[in-house]
Amino acid sequence: MLPLLKRKARLLVLDDDLSMQKLMGTLLRRAGHRVDTVTAGAQAIEKLGRHQYDGLLLDLMTPTEGGMTVIRHLQENAPEMLKRVVLVTASPESVLKMASRGVFGVVRKPFDAGELISTIERLLQQ
Repeated sequence: MLPLLKRKARLLVLDDDLSMQKLMGTLLRRAGHRVDTVTAGAQAIEKLGRHQYDGLLLDLMTPTEGGMTVIRHLQENAPEMLKRVVLVTASPESVLKMASRGVFGVVRKPFDAGELISTIERLLQQ
């Protein structure tokens, strides 16, 4: 009898810093997940329209539209998906307080790899 195969989670990472994007993608893939990456909120919204994601990792502060753009989009179009958002950010506390309402969690940059993975695992268990 074959062992049950664990379904890989599909995650979307939004970060304008390509090295941070690569780091998160590598960590999440090593943890067994499928990962798509984008650098802007409009790209994230476009991907959300085409694919089902188990979780979103959003950077709030980007030079163009970032995580806040995606959060506003979710509030208007898919509020249940807010519970699948993890903010990965170095944003000031005042911005974070406003943005984090309704989302699953926050991982502060610079982050510990174990913290990022454990946060995603808790998200996927809910």
